[in-house]
Amino acid sequence: SPVPGSSAMELLEADSFVLQSFDTVTGLKFFVTAEPESKHLDAVLKDVYMLYSDYVLKNPFYELDMPIHCERFIQKLMKLADDYNKRG
Repeated sequence: SPVPGSSAMELLEADSFVLQSFDTVTGLKFFVTAEPESKHLDAVLKDVYMLYSDYVLKNPFYELDMPIHCERFIQKLMKLADDYNKRG
């Protein structure tokens, strides 16, 4: 990292997109790409983490480091994205 004492990338801004990241205390990383004018992406990523915690980690059939095959999580994630896009 170019900033002394920093070890994580949080935001990358380019002309045609932004890349926002969220690091959990357990070391899991979430990323989202969006239009440059997008707002509150950090809050969106925290909401994604809450959904992940509620629907994936509490699923007794899910194994860490495996692909996520949890229909309820996907449904909630799609609703979160739809709601965010409607807010604009």
